[in-house]
Amino acid sequence: MREEKQYHAEKKNHTKILLAVLAGLAIILIAAAAFIFVSGKMKEKNYSEAVLSAEKYLAANNYEDAVIQYKKAISVNPKEEDAYLALADVYVEQEEISKAKAILRKGQRETSSFKIKRKLEDLNGQSLVAVMNGDQEKEELTVDLKTASQNIAWNTSFLQKIIDYRFEDYKDQFGFVKSTKMDEDGYLEIEHNGLGAVCFYRNTETNKEIVDVSRKAPTEKGMPEKISLHSLGTLFRNFEGGASLQRLQMLFGEKVTPKTEDGRYFVETKTSDCIFRFETDANGNIVSADGWNEIILLNANAQRDTTGHISGVVIDAVSGDGVPQAVLTFQPTKKENKEKAVKTDAQGVFSADLEPDIYTILIEADNYIEEEYIFEIEEGRNYSGEQFSISPKLKKGTARIVLEWNAEPQDLDSYLMGSTDDGKEVSVNFRQKEAKSGGDVIAALDLDDTDGYGPETTTIYNLNGVYQFQVADFRRTGTMKENGATVKVYLPGKEPVTITIDPGADVKDIWIVCEIDHGELNVINKAPQSDEFTNSNK
Repeated sequence: MREEKQYHAEKKNHTKILLAVLAGLAIILIAAAAFIFVSGKMKEKNYSEAVLSAEKYLAANNYEDAVIQYKKAISVNPKEEDAYLALADVYVEQEEISKAKAILRKGQRETSSFKIKRKLEDLNGQSLVAVMNGDQEKEELTVDLKTASQNIAWNTSFLQKIIDYRFEDYKDQFGFVKSTKMDEDGYLEIEHNGLGAVCFYRNTETNKEIVDVSRKAPTEKGMPEKISLHSLGTLFRNFEGGASLQRLQMLFGEKVTPKTEDGRYFVETKTSDCIFRFETDANGNIVSADGWNEIILLNANAQRDTTGHISGVVIDAVSGDGVPQAVLTFQPTKKENKEKAVKTDAQGVFSADLEPDIYTILIEADNYIEEEYIFEIEEGRNYSGEQFSISPKLKKGTARIVLEWNAEPQDLDSYLMGSTDDGKEVSVNFRQKEAKSGGDVIAALDLDDTDGYGPETTTIYNLNGVYQFQVADFRRTGTMKENGATVKVYLPGKEPVTITIDPGADVKDIWIVCEIDHGELNVINKAPQSDEFTNSNK
């Protein structure tokens, strides 16, 4: 009996000790969780304060202290991309390009940010493969190529432009000539402000009217024989820095193998109008956006009909793909001109010959909302690469916002912010392309365009809330207003509403466009009080 009592007493003591240990562990876990939460909040606060300090120093042109603060922000939170991008901009402003590339490479390693990778490409810096070393990283590159290549497609609109454009067209579309020089092969090399490419012009034995030798400039009707692009992202849609040989062969519609010449590998494909050559690795994969390339324009400076010719592409505002079998009806203003209807081909491409006039263009396609555009055909001019987007029909209870603009600024970004009636915060942009509640999508960025024109499309699937739509110029050129941007809003059961920048609004890099309040549109159309990029509006 005594032993039994002793056993029970020891058991009780063990239970008490176990409970005490568990209670202690619980206290430790709660304290640890509280510490992590507070530390996270402090980390976020310190990061924001460092970025804000850097922006203030920048406003005062104090670059040295701005650099210190951005570096501090990076050390506080190396996984956040904003400070890397801003610090790179400071280095570029100071013409310290190597430092800008170095900090972007570090940011790419830490964050795997597509924006950082894209900015590296814009600086003509190291490609994806150049920052990788070792067998394991080469395997990662192969995986990346397969992933990055899935949605690559020709930029048909741009292709049509370079096939048909004269020097006068390039100036009209891409701005003034910023660089000109004569190379050793006798080509006059021309660069335009709004086009990341070099255009090569020269007179031939049969045509001496391409280059005005005395002025060292192309003639207005002269056409380049070839073009070299600063980035292949100009020629391809959905280009993310690489393309596998398999995907290229699908794109070209033929089997190609890498060739070698002058110490470089490249692949080549030919159409009736162009020869394309792109630098690759030994396996035929494009591994750099800014690798060597050339586009030979086979029919440059051929005699062209002066009748108003228009060619272009009708694209799906959500997917960016060409829309086949869309009908375009050109309705003239002048009674003596006849109405003309044409249909797009399998790639969404169309062409028509029209008399000089101002036309209303109606575009119709199965399962799409009918669109209307106004277009002027001037005497003696042709129009190539014109792009018209049309929106798929809306599902019940949804809305869509489509942003379009011109060649410049090159990269406008859409921002949707707000909240649903049940308190879910919504933020949709290129960083976070979907907002969800549970398994349901509240809103999504369907299409992100980074090389001019658009469309950039956002769809709202839950109209039980209040949302504000803004547009920001990623490159901060301050030219959004002068170059023009258009937002078209589609609401269920209503005609689309087109919004252009108010001439009286002081819009530079940020445009507050509109608010959608439970399916009702409120046009705001103004600049923010502060046009600086901060954590709240960037």
